[in-house]
Order: sequence, then C-alpha cells, then structure tokens
Amino acid sequence: MKITIHATSVKQPLRFSIMLKLVFLAIALLSHLTVFSQDESDSLPKDSIMYEIPEVLVKGERPIAVVNGSVITYDLPRLLENKVVDNIYDAIKELPGVVENEGQYQLAGRKVTISLNGQVMTLTPDQMLSLLKSLPVSRLDKADVMYSAPAKTQVRGALINIRLKKETSKESLLNGEINLAYNQKHNAMFGERGAMYYHKGKFSLDAMYLHGHGKEYGVTDEDSHHSLNNGTVHDIKNHQTQLSKSFGHNYRLGAEFDFTEKHKLLFAYQGAYNHRDVTNDYTGNIVGNTLTIYHNWLHNIRLDYQIPFGIKIGAEATYYHNPMKQNLNSVTPTGNLNLLADNDQRINVWRYYLSQEHQLKNNWSLNYGAWHKQSVNHSRQAYLNQNVTPVSYLRQKEDVVNAYVGFGKNWTNKLILDASLSAEYYHSPQWHKWNIYPTLNITYVHNPNNIWLINFSTDRAYPEYWAMNDFTVYGNGGYDEIVGNPYLKPANSYQTQLAWVLKNKYQFVAWFNYIDNYFMQTPYQRPDRLAIMFRTLNSNFQQQAGVQAVLPHKFGSWLDSRLTLTGVWMHEKNDEFYDIPFNRAIFYGMAQINNVAMLSKKSNLSLTVDGMIRSKAKQAIYDLPGSGNLNLGLRWQFWKKQAILHVFCNDIFETSSISPEIDFKGQNLNMHFSCYRQLGLSLTIKFGAYQEKKHKEVDTSRFRK
Repeated sequence: MKITIHATSVKQPLRFSIMLKLVFLAIALLSHLTVFSQDESDSLPKDSIMYEIPEVLVKGERPIAVVNGSVITYDLPRLLENKVVDNIYDAIKELPGVVENEGQYQLAGRKVTISLNGQVMTLTPDQMLSLLKSLPVSRLDKADVMYSAPAKTQVRGALINIRLKKETSKESLLNGEINLAYNQKHNAMFGERGAMYYHKGKFSLDAMYLHGHGKEYGVTDEDSHHSLNNGTVHDIKNHQTQLSKSFGHNYRLGAEFDFTEKHKLLFAYQGAYNHRDVTNDYTGNIVGNTLTIYHNWLHNIRLDYQIPFGIKIGAEATYYHNPMKQNLNSVTPTGNLNLLADNDQRINVWRYYLSQEHQLKNNWSLNYGAWHKQSVNHSRQAYLNQNVTPVSYLRQKEDVVNAYVGFGKNWTNKLILDASLSAEYYHSPQWHKWNIYPTLNITYVHNPNNIWLINFSTDRAYPEYWAMNDFTVYGNGGYDEIVGNPYLKPANSYQTQLAWVLKNKYQFVAWFNYIDNYFMQTPYQRPDRLAIMFRTLNSNFQQQAGVQAVLPHKFGSWLDSRLTLTGVWMHEKNDEFYDIPFNRAIFYGMAQINNVAMLSKKSNLSLTVDGMIRSKAKQAIYDLPGSGNLNLGLRWQFWKKQAILHVFCNDIFETSSISPEIDFKGQNLNMHFSCYRQLGLSLTIKFGAYQEKKHKEVDTSRFRK
C-alpha cells in the first residue's frame, strides 16, 4: 500500500538534533544579511522553446540566473559546482525554489513538468525518477524555469526545461562515461550506468543504459482506534515489516540528422523493464504475510521533424504494461483471509503534433499549433480463490484535441508580454467537455538589477487510470482496502505568481493557487465493519497562498551558501467526505540551507552541508508533525578531472520519514514509518571528453505506480 503525502507534508516530531540545525540556520541567515553583488547575463539559444526576444543583460560576476521574458534561466553547471550530484534528477532539486516530494517536483506550490531541450514526454513520478536518474549530470548546460509555461510548449502550469550540452567541432567522435553507485539504508542498493555519444558530420547518436538492483527494508506501525455503528470500539495495533527485492533496466537510443541548422530529423527510443518482489509480515492484532510480485514494461518511440521555415511536426507512441500478483494470508479480528489476486494494466498512447512560429516586425512574435493524444487503458483484476466476482475488466478510451495560438511583444526591454490561449476538447466514457486555457506572462524591467515577473494561468488535471477503476487491492493483512473510484472528476486549477529578481540572483516569490474538485487519496475507518478504506475522492477545493525568499551568498572562494525561506497558508474543504465533512486551514513554514565548502582547490575536494526544517501541517484529515533533515557529502575530482568520487550521508538524524496522525470526528489512526540514514558511494569515469545530447519524457503520468 502506498500512502501519498504531498509536499505540504512533514515528518516526525522535532528532536533535539533538529534544534542543532535551527542554530545552524540562524547563523547562515545572519551571514546572508550582507551587500548584494551584481551579475552578468547569459542568453537562450535560438532553437529554444521560448520566444526569441532580446534578453536583459546584467554586468558583473558570472550570474546564477538571467531573466529572458517570462523565463528564469539558471547556469546549472555553476550552481552544481563542487556539489555531490551524479544525475539530472538530483541536479533539478538544487534549483532555487524547487521542492522535491516522493519523486515529484513542486514550484510555488504547483507540480512541475520536466522537458529536455524543449521536448516533453509525461511520465509517472516513478518512471520520471528512473529516467532522470539514468542521465549523467555532465550533460547539463542550463535550466529554464517557467512558473506558467506558454501554450507553444504544449505544457500547462510550471515547467522546467533542461538544456543539454551540444557537441563542438573539437570533440572526439566518441565520448561517454560510466558510473558505479552504492547506497546503504537498512539494506543495500546498487546501480551501474553507461552513456555514450557519437558525432560525425551531420549525424549524431547517443545511447544510455542503467541497471539498478538491491533490497529495501521498512517497518510500519499502525495504531487504529476503530469505532463501529453498534457502539463497540476496537483497538487494532499492527506491526508490519517489508522487504523488497528489485532489479530494473532503463535504456535509451537516440539519433539526429541535421540537414541544416533549422532543418533536423530526430528519432528516439526509450525502454524500461523493472521487477520487484515485496514480502510483508504482520504481527499484533493482525498476523500473516503477503507476497506481491510486480513487473512493468515501458516502450516509447518518438519521431520529430523540424522544417527550416518554422514548422515542427512529430509523432509518438507509448506502450506500458504493469501486471501484479498478490498472495495474502492473514488472521484478522474478523476472521481468516486468503486471497490470490491477479491485477493487470496495459496502456497504449499515441500523440501527434504540428506547430509553427513566426518572428514579426517591431519585436512581435506569433506561434500556433495543434496536437492530438489518444490513450486506451486496459485494466483487469481477478481473485482466483475468493467468493467474489472472479474477474473485473475495464477498457477505457480517451481522446484529447488541443489547438492554441500565442503572441509576444517586447517594448525596448522594459516591458515584455507573452500571452497564449488554447482550446481543448476532452472525450472519454465519463467526460465530454471543451475547455479554454489562457496564459499570461508579463515582465517589467525597472533596471537590469531589478526585474519583476507576473504570471497567470489555468489548468486541468485528470486522475490516474487505476484510481478510476472499480477495483479493490488489500494491504496490512486485509485490514486496509485500496478502493477505486470510477466517479472521480477532473480538477480545475487557477494560479498566479509574482516574482522579483534582484541583482540577477536573489529571488522573492509570492503566489496564490486555487484548485476546484481537488482530488487525493485519504483513509476512512468504516463504521459498518473493521476495515480502513483508502479511496481517491474529490474535494470542494484546495487553495494555497505562499511567499518564498531565495538568498544565495558566497563567502570568499571557500564557501558558497544558499538560504531558502518559505511560508504557506493552505485551506482545504470537502462537504461530502463520507459523514464527516472537513474545512481545515493552516499556515506552515520551511527553511532550507545549502552549503558547498571548498576544502582543497589543489585536490579538487569539496564538502556539502544541506539542512531543512519544516513546521507542522495539515492535509485533508491528516495532522502532520514538524520535521527536518541534515545531509553531508564529499566530492573528489581526480585523474585530470576525468574521474569523480562522491561519498555522502543523508538524513543523519533519521528524521525524514512521514508519520501522519488522524484524530478527527471519530476517526482515530496513527501511522509510524521507519527511517534510516543513507550512506552512499558513487564513482564516475569519463572518456573522450564526454558531453551529452538531448532527451525527453514519456506520457505515463496517470499510470498505476
């Protein structure tokens, strides 16, 4: 069973060790109250997905960030200089203002889409995590951050576009790197990665392979004070241990033929296979065990063609298969339970697009296009030895057609406008609806050291396919029931942000987000029988207002530090949450500190010290105590900078696990999840002056995880 706590969540109660971090953060905060320094700018490439408008130039020391219209572009290699980072997934977490939670990024309280060199492929969080972890950090160039992406990106909401390094004429024909990684929590996980890039003339080829394998161990204690309609109260205490054995393969092959600078043909294949055996043992009021076997296959093929006069066309096909078998045997307070379940999900997705861009007179720009996506979800559930419906089957077809138009205007680098409007028709057995999505970005340059950005956009989110099935999956020896909901409605969101970029590196952001029909999975102790039902439900709304300050500072040449302070007010309401409607609001705060200390320039040896603390929060009927963590890392670059050794220890005080509590209108449930510090070692060896080529993502954001 997977408990989802979103980025508003916090972990165990504050311990004395976290107080040490408070002192550490206070010292860092005082150190940041110094004179701000100026930066210079850098420009976006002309084949960027953003508008080709003149950028704002700032002179001085090399900048961390530069504003180009509605885009904040970060010099990511400089930002990661001397940090313990091996892959692009970890690199994105280092971007100012980005929060990572359970494999998903958030920016100003919103989920973030990741694109690579302007190409977007949506993935489930688990698949996105696997792909980004397989890509080496040496291929990074810049990161373009958009709080509200224009329609021409074919993405709605927040977007981070990762630009990967291009080849140069001085490179060798074949470049690459290998990486060996080991990390130890309770058990050990291992990874072996290889990547190569070949370029000759107009042709280039890149390939990547990652093999991950090992074991994971965890302990869950669940204390349920369960009241029934007949007036009886049952205390069910359960201790669960979980051992997961897994291995997986991720691979990618890409090719590009450049006829001319703006005349290109691109092909990419991405695949994955993962296998996981999970054994759960139960003691306490529930005694038994469960063996669950997971497999999943992913195949994605994409073809893109760019024509010199601005037209881009492309087609993409995705196949995803995720069978799961479960054998559960347990003794519960209500009797014996013996289940042999066979669950299966297959997803087929096809996507086609066409886009056109024009650069007009007087710094006007125009873009328009259309795309169509069709998906077919085949889901099946069978209980082979239970007196229930033997087989449940669902075939669901969805079609999305989107057409958009956008324009931009630059008034003497003082006022920059970027606006777009898209019309989208969504068709499925449940929903048939047209939607209009406006996006507005305005940039005001008071002077090169004082830039303001304001954004407004709308979006629509759809539930995962598996959440909409009328299926039931059992956990915790059968006491927990994960139940599908075929009546889920999509969620509509409206958001606005105001960002102030000072001295080209200090950032202050304020935002407000409103989500209508917000959906999430929440537990409910059933009053008619001893069972906890986990089901994804729609709420009336979730609204969120927040402020954030990002304050980087360098102390000479030996210490590079960044302090991030965030405050959020969140309000959730659900008038139809079973028989206990809720209307809850809370303000919570978070402080993060990131430090890189150069121990020896001669030996290229550096130390990273990162810490975070967060106050208590609420989510639906959950109460989430305060939390914090502290991470240390050591980086040594040697062998003429062709080899990098990383050693790290994360969550030193073991305070990063989520332990939610519920005490609300008769619902009384406490869950405690184990937490172990993580020790790790990583060795990267480059060959042939390795620099990377472009990649992108696959649309599986709604597949079962």
